[in-house]
Amino acid sequence: MERTHKSPRGRRGGSSLQSRGLVLLLWVCALGAIAYSADQLFVKGILSWHRQQKDYYDMMAEVTALFCVFTVLYGLIRSRILKAVGTVAVLSVFFWGHMVFLPVVTAGVYLAYLTVLGEFFCRRVLRLKASDGAAVHFLCGSLLVILVFCLMSAVGIGAIGYLQVFVAASGILLVFWRCARCGKKNVEEPAGNGRGNNWKNSWKNSWGYSRRSGRESESGIWLMALCFAFIVTMFCIQAGRMNTALDFDSLWYGVRSRYVLDNGNGIYENMGTIGIVYTYSKGWEVMTLPLANLPSYSFLLAFNLWLTAGVIFMAYQIARFYMGKGHSTVFAALLAGVPGIMNMAITTKTDIATLLFQEIMIYYLLKYLKEGRREWRYLAYGFASFFLTWTLKPTALVFSTAILGMSVLFLLWKRLLPLWGGKRKAGQAGGKGNAGQGGALGLFLLSILALAGIWARTVIITGLPVTSVFSSILTKLGLEMKYPFNVNKIPNSGAELPFGEQLVNFIERAFGFLLRPLGVDMDHVILAWGGFLLFIVLLLWIFSLFYRKNVENDNERLLSSWLNVVFIPFLIVCVVSLYMLVQVDGNYFMLLYVLAALYVMRLVVRISDKAVRNGLCGILVPVMCFCAVVSSLTNWSWVVGFSPVSWNHHGYYDHQEAKHQEMVEKGNGQIWDILAEDPENRLIAVGDHPGVLGFPCNAQSYDDITGSWGNVVLVKTMDNFVEFMDYAKTDYVYTEAGYMEEEQRCYSLVRTLIEYGKLIPICYEEGNMLARVEIDGEYTETSRAALTEFDKCYIKKNVE
Repeated sequence: MERTHKSPRGRRGGSSLQSRGLVLLLWVCALGAIAYSADQLFVKGILSWHRQQKDYYDMMAEVTALFCVFTVLYGLIRSRILKAVGTVAVLSVFFWGHMVFLPVVTAGVYLAYLTVLGEFFCRRVLRLKASDGAAVHFLCGSLLVILVFCLMSAVGIGAIGYLQVFVAASGILLVFWRCARCGKKNVEEPAGNGRGNNWKNSWKNSWGYSRRSGRESESGIWLMALCFAFIVTMFCIQAGRMNTALDFDSLWYGVRSRYVLDNGNGIYENMGTIGIVYTYSKGWEVMTLPLANLPSYSFLLAFNLWLTAGVIFMAYQIARFYMGKGHSTVFAALLAGVPGIMNMAITTKTDIATLLFQEIMIYYLLKYLKEGRREWRYLAYGFASFFLTWTLKPTALVFSTAILGMSVLFLLWKRLLPLWGGKRKAGQAGGKGNAGQGGALGLFLLSILALAGIWARTVIITGLPVTSVFSSILTKLGLEMKYPFNVNKIPNSGAELPFGEQLVNFIERAFGFLLRPLGVDMDHVILAWGGFLLFIVLLLWIFSLFYRKNVENDNERLLSSWLNVVFIPFLIVCVVSLYMLVQVDGNYFMLLYVLAALYVMRLVVRISDKAVRNGLCGILVPVMCFCAVVSSLTNWSWVVGFSPVSWNHHGYYDHQEAKHQEMVEKGNGQIWDILAEDPENRLIAVGDHPGVLGFPCNAQSYDDITGSWGNVVLVKTMDNFVEFMDYAKTDYVYTEAGYMEEEQRCYSLVRTLIEYGKLIPICYEEGNMLARVEIDGEYTETSRAALTEFDKCYIKKNVE
C-alpha cells in the first residue's frame, strides 16, 4: 500500500465536484494533445509511411501476443520461480527466433562478471558493507575493468585478445569465490531458522499479495502484472530489431572499437584518425572491448540493452524514496515506454550507460540524505559514479556536473557534509556505525584513476583531456590542441539573428520538443523523443497545484527539498541547451525525462484525495500507449519491423560476414582480401560514409577528414594531405566506384596524388580502386601512366 499521512493541510477540495471537474479537464487536455501529436506524426508526418508497412503490422501482432502472454503469466501465477521460468522460456524462444539469443546471454554474463568482480573488490579489498547493494558492485566492477584495461594498454599488452584472457581467467576465479561464499553462507544459515522466507514475504508484499484476499489486493496484483508485462514487452521491441537497427553513429565508430581503440598494443596508440568522435572519452568502449571483436555487432548492442534494464531498475529504486512500491512500479513502466530512453538500448552510443551511472549517482546521494552524515560512504559512491560519467560522454561534464554541483550546494546549505567524529544523527547507532566506510575512499580513488586513464588517451592524441565543444574553452585557458585536430567552437544556434527571431525559433523548437518533433531542428529529436512525456508532466504539475497534499515527515521533506533544489536549476540548464544547440538530439535530455517524471509524480502521489490521485495517475495509461507506439515506429536507423525470424542458425547474426558479402557484391572482394591480411592496416576510404568504414582494418573516411568533425585544411593542397597521411601512417587509400565526380575536390586530389607518385594503384575491381601510399613518391613516367590507367579504370559518378 502507498504511504499516506494524516493532518492534511492546504486548500479544501478533496473529492468535491470542482476537484473531479479539474481531473476531467486534465483528461480532455491530455487526450486532445495526444490526438494532435498522433495526427501530426502518424497521419500527416514522417511516420505515416512506416505505420502502413506490412512488416510493422507483423511486428505489432507479435508484440501484442507477447504482452498478453506476459500479462497472464504475471497475473495468474503466484510462484516467483514459475514466473521467472516462464519469462525465461518465452524470452528464449523470442530471442532465438530473432537471432539475438547468444548476444543477449553473453552480454548478460559479462554484466554479471562486472558485478561479481565489483562485489569481490568491495567485500574483500575495500571492506564495504554487503548491504550497499548491487549498484555499487557494478559501479566498482566497471571502474576496475576500465582501470585494468588502461594499465594493460600502458605496458603494451592491451590488445583485445589479452583483455579477453584476463576476463576469462578472473571470471573463473570469481565463480569459485562466489560458490565458496554461497556454501559458507548456507552452513552459517541452516534451513528452518526463518531467514529463508524473508525474501518470499517481501516479494509477496511487493506484488500486492497478502492474507487478505480482497478486491484491493487482487487489483494490485493485476496492476503490477500489467506494468511488468509492459516493461518486458518494450524490451522485446528493442531486442527483436537489434540485428537490423544499426544506426549511423554505431557503424561510424561504435561497433569499430576493435580498430578505433586497438591496433595491437592497446588504447594509447595513436591510430591516426582525425574525426573528433575518435577522440571522445571512451570509457564505455574500453569497458566493452572484450565484446568488440566478436562476429556479431549485437553483442555490443545487447550490453546496452542490459544497461537499459539497469536504468529502469534504478529509476524504480530512486522513486522508492518518494513513493510506495505500486506508484514506483508505474513510474518505471512509464519510463520504459519513453522512446528517448528505450531507443537508446540498441545503439552503441554511450548515452544509456551515462544515464545509468547518473541514476546511480542520484540514488546514493539520496541514500546519504536519508541515512545521515555518518553514512558518508554513500556520498563517496555518488562522487565515484559522477566521475565515471565523465569517462563516458562529453556532455556529462554539463549535465552530471549540474546535478552534483547543486547537490553539493544543498548539502552545504543543510550542513550535512560528513564530519569525522561528528555528532551522531538522532536515533543512529554508534560504535560500529562507521564500519566499512573507509573503503569508500578507495572506491572514490578508483574513479579518479579510471578517469585519468581514459582522459590520458585523449591527452596523448590531441593534447587536451576533453574534446568536442570543450576544446575551445580549454585552448582559451592556455592548453594547445595538437596537429591535425581542429578546435570546435561552443554552439550558439541563431546567434547571428536578431533577438526576436531567436526567441521565435526557440519557441518553435520547444513546441516541437513537447508535441510535434517534426522539421529541420527535430531530425534527431523524433528518434529519441520524450514521447509526449514532458508535456504530460507539465500538465500534471499544473493540475497538482490545485489539490491539497499529505503532510511530509522531516525525512521526506528533506528529500523533497533536494529534488526541488536540484531539478529546477537542471531544468534551466536543459532549456539553455535547447536554445543554444545547433543540432538538438533528444538523447541529450534523457536525464531530464527521468527527473521531470519523478518531480511531478512525487507531487501527484501526495494528493490526499484518493479518487483524484488515481484520476491523475490514470492519464498515464494512454500516455504509455502513445509512447509505446512511437517507440515501435522509431529507431536510430529507421528500420521497420523486427529482423526476420529464423530457427536454423548459431544463435547470432554474423554482421562481419554480411558486410563481407555486401562488399563482394559491390565489387570489393579482392580489395577486402588485401586489407584483411593485416587488421592493423590503416586506410583512408573515399566513398559513402559510413559504409566504406566496413573494411576489416583501421579505416577512416574522406568525410572524417573534411567534415565538420574533421579539419578541411588537410585537403586544401596535396602537400597538406601527404603530411597528414605521413602523420596517420596511412597504408592504403580506397576510392569507391561511382562516388567521385570531376568537379569534386576529392577527385582532383586523388588524381594529383597518383600523378606525383604518392599513391600507387595496386587493384582495380569493378571501378573501385585500392592504392598503396608512398609518401616519398615522385612524378615519373610510371606515375603518369598510373594516372592514365586510373582515368580509364575508375568509374566516376554519373551526374546525369
